[in-house]
Amino acid sequence: MSSRVTIQDVADRLGLSKFSVSRALSGKPGVAETTRSRVIQAARAMGYQGHAEMTHAVGQILFVRSEIDPVSSELWLNIMHGAEAEAERLGYSVIPRQARYLSATAHLDPSVVGLILAVPRPADIADIASRSGVPVVCASYVEPLVRFDHVVGADWESGVAVARMLTGLGHRHAVYVHGSSLPLGRHERFRGFRDGMLETPGAVVEDLIYDEATGFRRPFLAYLRQGGTPTALFCGHDGIAVSAVSELLQMGLRIPDDVSIVGYSDFACATQISPHLTTVRTPQVEMGAAMVRCIADRLAMPENRSKAPVRMALAAEIVRRASTGPVGNPPWQKLISSLSTAA
Repeated sequence: MSSRVTIQDVADRLGLSKFSVSRALSGKPGVAETTRSRVIQAARAMGYQGHAEMTHAVGQILFVRSEIDPVSSELWLNIMHGAEAEAERLGYSVIPRQARYLSATAHLDPSVVGLILAVPRPADIADIASRSGVPVVCASYVEPLVRFDHVVGADWESGVAVARMLTGLGHRHAVYVHGSSLPLGRHERFRGFRDGMLETPGAVVEDLIYDEATGFRRPFLAYLRQGGTPTALFCGHDGIAVSAVSELLQMGLRIPDDVSIVGYSDFACATQISPHLTTVRTPQVEMGAAMVRCIADRLAMPENRSKAPVRMALAAEIVRRASTGPVGNPPWQKLISSLSTAA
């Protein structure tokens, strides 16, 4: 049997006659514009491809982002690439906008049919977004019970998987290194990492938060002087991991013989350092595509607007490279003594 979507399928979905759907899709008169838009949106969401008119975009999805910093730029660009490709397939267009575009006094263009909030803290603009009257989906965690869809990476699962990999290599003392606990995804990674490490009797996991602007070395040495003796570091993102690798190599440590390093995201920099970085590859392009599908589903039928919000987490994968290995015996005390003497 053919799985091709027909005019009758669209008509059945919307509760309209086949005649009305056909006239709406062909651009003929006698159909209200609101009905025509509803039919076209539903047809696109269902994958109907029977009319030339379906090649025209029916609306814009705004990709709302904050100022792009060097660390997150690759992440957001990959997510936007996925959103653009899926939107093109469904007949929409994705338009990037800075978060400041959404203000209490701003009025959205009538062509805007949905919002993707690609910002670290959607709560900062949630009220304004909710008043827009269009479907909203977030690229990071929303506040509890907020009626937006969100699509994220499976952060807790990723943390557990990294911990199990490291304990399988014999590591029993690990530290989670990150620059901020504010983004909930980083907190979820640490929660999963801690849960995964503590599955192994005798394992120790600690949390090191530091100001990325001031550098990794000083806070890490302070942590060592307080008694830290890790054999593995799991870093909140690849940028932090690259900094850790660079600083530890300069201190005379061998990676992974003395200490193993794991990053997160699999950015381009992961293979631009030596040793190449073991990291968690997140499905960034797929996340962008899933966000567009969330919006398209909300637009397909009026009753879909009131359906329960979707919380979608896409599973990642660990990419093993040269920065991780069996547990070593890092000479932390010798290192601290030599640095103190040099000072």
